[in-house]
Amino acid sequence: MTESATTPEKQPVVSAIVTSDLGVLAGRRNDGKPPWTFISGEIEPGESQADAAIREVKEETGLVVTAGEKEIGRRVHPKTGRLMIYLPCEPVHGTDVFVGDQDELAEVRWLSLPELEEAMAAFGIFDPVHEYLRETVRK
Repeated sequence: MTESATTPEKQPVVSAIVTSDLGVLAGRRNDGKPPWTFISGEIEPGESQADAAIREVKEETGLVVTAGEKEIGRRVHPKTGRLMIYLPCEPVHGTDVFVGDQDELAEVRWLSLPELEEAMAAFGIFDPVHEYLRETVRK
């Protein structure tokens, strides 16, 4: 099905793949759709992918990160139809996190790769992101 040519295009969504010695940062969603997710949000008009990732992580978890210059990957999400851009991120200093957006998230925490795989089993992890995490995260 095609959309009307007069319908404004939805902004892409950036997903921050934040890793540290503690594992991978993930959030448990209040609506359960999906139950666990990477920290993500819409790229605002005029905002770079990296700036959006940094902003979203700060807003949703309180963590200050730096974003990689190269994408891990991108796709049109099979469930939402939104363009998703996956960026690697790392904490600038410290790894303490908190729920900054209580309307969206019930919990944020660092997960080991096996914990993340279990938490996201129902919806899966985008293959390029999964491969990146296998190479980056200590078991």
